[in-house]
Order: sequence, then C-alpha cells, then structure tokens
Amino acid sequence: MPSRSSLVTRLPSVTVQHLGAVPFTTTHQQMLQLQQGIGESRSGCHESLLLFEPSPVVTLGSKSHLDALLIAESTLEERGLEIEVVDRGGEATYHGPGQILAYPVLHLPPPMRDLHRLLRGLETAVIETLEKWEICARRDSQHTGVWVEDRKIASIGLSVRRWVTGHGLALCYSGDLTPFQWIIPCGIRSCPVTSIERELRTPPHREEVEALLANRLLDFFGREARR
Repeated sequence: MPSRSSLVTRLPSVTVQHLGAVPFTTTHQQMLQLQQGIGESRSGCHESLLLFEPSPVVTLGSKSHLDALLIAESTLEERGLEIEVVDRGGEATYHGPGQILAYPVLHLPPPMRDLHRLLRGLETAVIETLEKWEICARRDSQHTGVWVEDRKIASIGLSVRRWVTGHGLALCYSGDLTPFQWIIPCGIRSCPVTSIERELRTPPHREEVEALLANRLLDFFGREARR
C-alpha cells in the first residue's frame, strides 16, 4: 500500500532566487536568457522567481515614448540613472534602491494564458502581502498597479514569450522616491508614489516582506519553492 505522503499531489517546483542588490541590466539579461531557455525547453533552464533590489534605472515599456521623460536623458544619466528599453507591456517607470522587484519566469499552462488574469493575480499578491502589516492597498479600475489611497506603491508589467512569463512587479519598500518626479510614471501625470517605509512608522524587515511576497506569487501560479 502506498504511503500517505506518496498520495499527495506535488506542485511544480520553482527556483526562488533572492539576489539582493544587483545591477538592473544583469538581472534583466538573466531573466531574458531564462525566458528564452524555458520556452525552448533547454536543459538546465528551470522555472524561477527572481527577487532583487535594482540599481537606478528608468525602463521604457512597449507603450513608452521619450516624452515620458520630464528632463533630458543626459540629465538623468548625470544623476546616476540608466535608461533601458525593455520588452514588457506598459509605459515608463523608475526602479532603484529600496524597491523589491519580483520577476516570475514560468511556463503558463493553458488555463492561465490570460493576460488580464495574470495582471490581477500579481496585484492581489501585493495587496495580500501588504495586508500582513495592515496597509490597506487596492487596485485601480483604470490603471494596472497597486495603490494606498491615491498613492501608488507597486507597478506591474509583464512580457510573455512562447507562454513563458518575464518581468513582473516592483514594490516600493523604502528609498528615495524623487526620481519618479522626473518621469511620467506608467503614463499617469501627477501620480503620487509611496513606500512601505512611508506608510508605517516601523516597517518590517525587507527580507520578511520579500519572503511573503514570494509565497503569495507561488500560491497564485500554483508552484512551490524548489528544495
């Protein structure tokens, strides 16, 4: 008779990588290589969830134009920001120190091949994460992302190639939010931005937030962390 544990259905496993503070371009290239490798069923390319704190960068998505930059490119570069054109959906946004970026690089089964469902699922993962610390976050009917009242706390943008996801979400944990004033973030003019640190007098440890966010994302995608 099979053991009780052998009757339990195992979820597909994902390599969860907590990368720490790394250059954005390095992790972006890692994500692209994984996305292509998984799509081509290459050996050694495992489904992954990449979590990292990026170097300062303005990314321009598929709907972006340079008029989303409110100051000259050269001035942004002088202030230490790179400018990267990326293949995710959406418009311009800023990533930098203090943010938690979460990039799920996963093959989507047929029931999940719905972009609207994916975006709402990522929003829900952030909202449920913030609930842990009694931050009342919400989605917006007009714009993708997560807000606390009228203040945006997380941006979301995905790419899908051969039904493999790339990019993901950026949650503002702490750090200087001034660079958001130098662009039109996500195409929304005069968009206030906030962070967990601003919303709470005593914010939780970053690692605790990152771990809970990872678990919420794995739950949504029906995966478990590879042991």
